[in-house]
Amino acid sequence: MTSKTENAEKAISESRVKDVLKAYSPKVVSTIFVEFDTDQSDIDVVCEYQQQSNFTSLITSSFQRFESYSLDMYADHVIGRFRVSGFLFEIYGAPIPITQQLAFRHYQVMERLARLGGEPLKQKIRKLKYSGLKTEPAISQILGLQGDPYSAVLELESWSNAQLEAYVQNRI
Repeated sequence: MTSKTENAEKAISESRVKDVLKAYSPKVVSTIFVEFDTDQSDIDVVCEYQQQSNFTSLITSSFQRFESYSLDMYADHVIGRFRVSGFLFEIYGAPIPITQQLAFRHYQVMERLARLGGEPLKQKIRKLKYSGLKTEPAISQILGLQGDPYSAVLELESWSNAQLEAYVQNRI
């Protein structure tokens, strides 16, 4: 683990985000933990709720004391933001299972890519992100994926590890 991932883990612990949101099945899906991050990377947490009002009440009562707290509510999701120990947290909640949420699915692909592509892929992705690209467009550019970068990365979800590793190794 790098010092940044260790510091992010400490911030997660300090915020108690996993404990507070336990009833909402929180999953951390931050690029920090796959080392595709930049200095601006945040700690993303995805959750599933049944009652938006209960979820937003808990977020407000638990996290409003932290720096830069904000809450945006929409018909089909909620985004809460706050800072702890220099890290921006973004809590995303929606009334659909975590495993079906796009952020979680993208993160699962990123974990595999990081493991199979190793440090050479991580370095290339970070370099493109520092030049201004978001993660999925950077991955798409490096791997030569066609079409919408977000959809293209998600298509890799169904590939076997052997297929994905061979494809990545031929492009980095």
